[in-house]
Amino acid sequence: MSKRESNKLANRSEILDAARTLFLQRGVDAVTIRDVIHRTQLATGTFYNYFRTKEDLLRALIEEQVLDLTDRLRDVRRGARTLEEFVRGAYRTAFSAIVQDPALYGLMMRNEHAVRSLYQDGIMDVSTRALRDDIRDAIRRRIMPALDADWLAAAFFGTGYEMGRLLAQGPRQDAEAAADFATRLFLGGIVSFASGKVALLKPRVRATI
Repeated sequence: MSKRESNKLANRSEILDAARTLFLQRGVDAVTIRDVIHRTQLATGTFYNYFRTKEDLLRALIEEQVLDLTDRLRDVRRGARTLEEFVRGAYRTAFSAIVQDPALYGLMMRNEHAVRSLYQDGIMDVSTRALRDDIRDAIRRRIMPALDADWLAAAFFGTGYEMGRLLAQGPRQDAEAAADFATRLFLGGIVSFASGKVALLKPRVRATI
């Protein structure tokens, strides 16, 4: 890497770090581009060499977190030797990341327009595609029964996203308990597909006299 390229990466990282701090302190709406640049050692015009708008800056910050977490999840899922390791390991990794930095993930959840824009750009699709590929890999390795990878990935992702929202924004921040709940939920469902039987739960009715 040339010195010029190294400087560009350092400048971009400095802007992102400043934006992250200010967004978490004040909220996205209360922060201006000038605020972000004033928190760095860079000239005002430098910002526009890397980002066009404050929204671009927020999206870049979220993208950085998404791609980093995707890499960690992929390592966990690919290293799983059993179905439980696949499910529990992935949820524990994701939920632990949220609990360790709830303010950042809460910021992401409160700015879903920025998250949705990443779907259009294909960034979030990188994460969901990695999940689908890992499910198909688990099926090939015979640690998971042959299920529809697209539907299962959507179910995994949707559950993780909504439970992650509760962890980031609510008083209950127990990553292990959340991972255990999601694991038991999906293991039961996946096993029922493997056996071809669906357990029917009979409602418990308390008789009153």
